[in-house]
Amino acid sequence: MLRELGVHPDAVAAKIDALDPETTTDANPEEAAARQMEIRLVDDEVHLILRDPTTVTTAKKVIELSDGAIQGVGPVAGMFVPLWRSTSQLLSQIQRMLEPETEEEDGSAASKVAKAVRTVLVSRLRR
Repeated sequence: MLRELGVHPDAVAAKIDALDPETTTDANPEEAAARQMEIRLVDDEVHLILRDPTTVTTAKKVIELSDGAIQGVGPVAGMFVPLWRSTSQLLSQIQRMLEPETEEEDGSAASKVAKAVRTVLVSRLRR
């Protein structure tokens, strides 16, 4: 529908980006931290990047106390399970959101809206 009105998905994304949600005061600490996260695929590894100052400070202290990187083996293996589970669920949700559904291919207004939303989300997720 937006496209029929002459609105391009990239223009909508650019306007949203111009709002700069990083400076809003209504975001709770968790949402502010989440806005600084990124998931990357490097070769056959998934990199989960956390940039919020609180997490970075805590990670520095933990790495210092453990004399190096911490792996999900030994006594801490069970502690990594919730992180793995949450990350897997997040990736599945994003995949479902971005993949076209077969019934959406009918040319209906709902199909067009879903396609436009996916187009905007894909370009925003790449930023």
